[in-house]
Amino acid sequence: MTNSSEIICRPTKWFVWRALLMLVMFGGFALYFLYDWKIGYPKKNYIITNFDAFNAAGQAWTVDENRENWESYVAEQTLPFRDEEGIYPPGTDLSEKWPDILLKMSGNGNDEELWKEFSGEKGWPQQIDSQEDFMKAYKIGHQLIAALVCFTLTAVALFFLFRTKGRMMKVDGEGYYPPGGDLIPFKAMTILDKRRWETKGLATLTYTDGGEEKKAKIDGMVYGQFKEEEGAPAEALFQKVLANFEGELIELVVEGEDEEETQESAVEEEAELKGRDE
Repeated sequence: MTNSSEIICRPTKWFVWRALLMLVMFGGFALYFLYDWKIGYPKKNYIITNFDAFNAAGQAWTVDENRENWESYVAEQTLPFRDEEGIYPPGTDLSEKWPDILLKMSGNGNDEELWKEFSGEKGWPQQIDSQEDFMKAYKIGHQLIAALVCFTLTAVALFFLFRTKGRMMKVDGEGYYPPGGDLIPFKAMTILDKRRWETKGLATLTYTDGGEEKKAKIDGMVYGQFKEEEGAPAEALFQKVLANFEGELIELVVEGEDEEETQESAVEEEAELKGRDE
């Protein structure tokens, strides 16, 4: 047994920053998708509908009858809204007339120049592909679904952050205390799997509790870490557990070790066969 002093490992900055990064990422995506569902895509559809009106005006200008009565023709036209619910901003007037700027149509039909002037005043894009850019109702609905998924992931990340922040792993003279768990006495430990300790800072303890076999983790990456300037608390905790452990130890198999043993066995076997032949 080693001395009875406690070694406590609290959540590391590595874990906290990683959790915060996930919160920012999932939360940011959630807001982005929510904006596209509620504002971005409906507004985009409204802009495209206005753009389609300018194209329609350019084509109508080529008809002599329309050109001769252009003011009255424009006054009768409405924006070509599509008959799908929820694809335009709330409160959109689906009987909205063509913009007044289309009264200025002249020459061979200057709808492109008028659009540039009109969209420039509005702060809208001047290059639009109405066939590819228009967002249908089901695509807009997908943005809401994606937002809800990201909000759920944000809530999960927040839950694990707060849960982990309130936990620690500890070892004292009696045994090991896993994060969020009760004392595991050294004498109750039966198996210690340390195969991933060197590479991932993770070990698994198997122990008996009331006649039942259970498992617990020693997670040095989340709790304690291995910084030498801080005393490598996770390594110190693990070494104290190891020093008091009397069960079966499962260690990392060195790469190539099995291969060398196989080759040595083959050489010995071959030598034995030769000896028999002689």
